[in-house]
Amino acid sequence: MGLLLIVALLLAGSSVRGLPSTTIIQILSLATLPALVDWSRPNGYWRAVTLLLAGVTGLLVIQLLPLGGLIHHSSDLQTVPLPGPLAWTLSWERTAEALLFVLPPAVLFLVLSRFSENDFNRLLPFLYLGILANIVFGLVQFAARSAADLSPGYLPYVASAGFFANANHFATLMFISIPLAIYQFVAIRKPLLSLIAVAAIVLASFATRSVAGVFLSMGCAVFSYALIVRMPALWRALLVLLGVAGMVVLSFNPGNVLEFRADDPLDRTSIWSNTVEAVVSHLPYGSGLGTFDLVYPGVEAASDIRTSFINHAHNEYLELVLEGGVVAAILLVAYLALLLLAMWRLPRTPLRTAAFCAIAFVLIHSAVEYPLRNLSLALVFTILNAVVFSQNIVRSRNGRH
Repeated sequence: MGLLLIVALLLAGSSVRGLPSTTIIQILSLATLPALVDWSRPNGYWRAVTLLLAGVTGLLVIQLLPLGGLIHHSSDLQTVPLPGPLAWTLSWERTAEALLFVLPPAVLFLVLSRFSENDFNRLLPFLYLGILANIVFGLVQFAARSAADLSPGYLPYVASAGFFANANHFATLMFISIPLAIYQFVAIRKPLLSLIAVAAIVLASFATRSVAGVFLSMGCAVFSYALIVRMPALWRALLVLLGVAGMVVLSFNPGNVLEFRADDPLDRTSIWSNTVEAVVSHLPYGSGLGTFDLVYPGVEAASDIRTSFINHAHNEYLELVLEGGVVAAILLVAYLALLLLAMWRLPRTPLRTAAFCAIAFVLIHSAVEYPLRNLSLALVFTILNAVVFSQNIVRSRNGRH
């Protein structure tokens, strides 16, 4: 499993559909992960968490069933390529690809349900190796004249930052690694040494030239230290206030950070406005997972049509509701509620707190990007969620005392 994670971080760094490198990771995941489930161990998830996973998978399966005639209006069918009208989704092929994308993280989540805290700790070094390889390669690219010239020839895409095609997605990996690095040094009782690792990670974030990624990395570092490291209450409060102050300052001038550019077709606010219009027109069922770029041109203003192609909403929540309708919105709210409930009801161990910090900043980034459409990040995100939701961590800790 650890080797699969490293390979994913080196090969599956693009969110483009149908790439052979992504397909290889999907096949390897589905072929090997089911054999790793130890059914003799207790399931560490609440039943509600397992039902949520079944609901996500079930939504995709239902969208592929021949229910189109009962759901779509006749006006819809005129613009939908076959076999779309036969199914809930407007594109059976796109939603089938989305199902194939979701299956590896779903299977991985089931495998991790049997993991103890020791098992998670044995898996983390493989994640660190994949992150370290990306950091080193990202810094080498930053020092080079052109990152594209250093893109590995075996990749079917151009690696613009580390082994990722999108610098913003590389930045996501960077701030995910910050709370994990802090946790690792706290575990060996040398939290101050984590400052060196965190500084290197933030430096790598600067190398991506992703302004949003840099701000999120620094914010994640501040909040992670406040929540993970034992310190006097005054210092903890000061760190939290520093993080909040940074968010307030950012809110007064978000243009350069969040890429808000008025009168530009690539301006995120314009994309969001058009996406909201598409959401309303496809309620309550949604257009089908994976169909955003088929629907968006229908709501795009003629003045916004340029050489750039809008393939995602740059807001994962809007895109999910557009594609999955009311059901996707309910599942999303249920996930967020369960996430907060897990942090409230389960013991706040350093590992669980670190995973929660990483998840929180991925969710924040998802409001202006689409990092979880990248398979390698989706797998890492799955591991983080397994840590937060697993009750086996509690059992293993209690067993040592």
